Amino acid sequence: MAKRPTIDWKTAAGFGGLLFLVIAVGIIGIAQIQDLSRAISRLANVHIPLQNAVFEMKSANSQYAMGIRNYMFWRGAKYLDAAVAAGKLDIVRTASENFDRQLSFYASLVTSPEQEAWVEAVRRSQQELRQAGGKIMAMADRAEAGRGEDKKASEDALSKHLMDFESRLFQLDAFLDDPLQKFNLNQIDRQLDAAEAGRARSVSLLVWSMAIGLFLGAQTAFLIYMRSRREKERRETLMRKVIKLEEEERNNLSSQVHDQMGQDLSALKIYLGLIDKDLPIELKEPREKIEKTKKILDGLMEKTHNISELLRPPELDDLGLVESIAALIVRYEEMTDIRYSYKRPPEEIKLSVEYSLTLYRVVQEALTNIVKHSGAKNTEVFLEKSGDIVRLSVCDDGVGFDYASFLKKTLRRKEDKTRLGLHGLRERIELLGGKFDITAQPGRGTRFEVVLYP
Repeated sequence: MAKRPTIDWKTAAGFGGLLFLVIAVGIIGIAQIQDLSRAISRLANVHIPLQNAVFEMKSANSQYAMGIRNYMFWRGAKYLDAAVAAGKLDIVRTASENFDRQLSFYASLVTSPEQEAWVEAVRRSQQELRQAGGKIMAMADRAEAGRGEDKKASEDALSKHLMDFESRLFQLDAFLDDPLQKFNLNQIDRQLDAAEAGRARSVSLLVWSMAIGLFLGAQTAFLIYMRSRREKERRETLMRKVIKLEEEERNNLSSQVHDQMGQDLSALKIYLGLIDKDLPIELKEPREKIEKTKKILDGLMEKTHNISELLRPPELDDLGLVESIAALIVRYEEMTDIRYSYKRPPEEIKLSVEYSLTLYRVVQEALTNIVKHSGAKNTEVFLEKSGDIVRLSVCDDGVGFDYASFLKKTLRRKEDKTRLGLHGLRERIELLGGKFDITAQPGRGTRFEVVLYP
């Protein structure tokens, strides 16, 4: 039955909080941007055009009044011809048309009944102003044509109408200033204040979001760190148990080989010696066979001793990892014809027992496989510690093999033992959080490489 995956609810809550915060900040940020966009759009499309329309109406009024005044002046100047007066009429007409156009544009943008009432008031005032201007122009024409008392009376009446015209002009300009222009400026200020308030809210939201995000991020990172630490401690505990069981098994096997088999071989050698003593001197051939058998027994006893030593490594706490590997290489040099090169660090590498034993077993397994399968003439062992990283490599110049195919194909019993040994090393190293890699190609040798992060 498959084991259900466990969920770290604290870590999940931290990630959920961060996700919710990101979504909330995104939604609120989008809303703030939309509000700002609407404010800018209203400024650009309504309030600023309204303000420009008021400004253009005031400018048109000024041009209209200037045209009326100039018309009076030019009509009274006898040395100027009628063409100039006609030009002044064009100025008056153009100013009136421009005012009407701007007032219509202003009316198209207003939205409140109050603004619509203002538009009607401006339109009435402008009509009254034009009527007064028309009367002034007509009276200027009559004053020019009059003589004597009639001309003087026309000029006096013209002056009164001009004063009335100026008064109406002033009132209209004042109305354009207040309430129209003042209202528009207040609306622009209000939109700018709203935009500034939105910006301040956005900054405040960003600051609080960053603070909360940092808090949640720090809390989540701490939870992840604690979980990783607990996982590492659990893995190390499991690894210590595995190594302890494996080493106990090796020690038991070493004791059996050394104590039982060694004693049996020693007893057999003693019995052969006793048989040799009991044989008559003239039986040379049996004596020679007994001596050869003793030599074979000596070889078996030596191999038994070597196997026992290989199964039971030297005390790593006493010798250290570097010297233990050196001693292991010396034993293999004594048993084989392979030349070994050991590139060792300048000083001892201090590691916990499980890490040291794992590296020792990697070297032992690699050298055993090289002796059995590679046919190599040279082998190099490299060990170093750089910062918090320990690297170990064992490479040879043997026949090599296709490692990927080796793992996939069905193997014989002997090869299967080799694969199980390599697989066990890989599992041990991965439990310690390290990396184990084998690089091999037919005819190009084999390289075992281990990286640990103790």
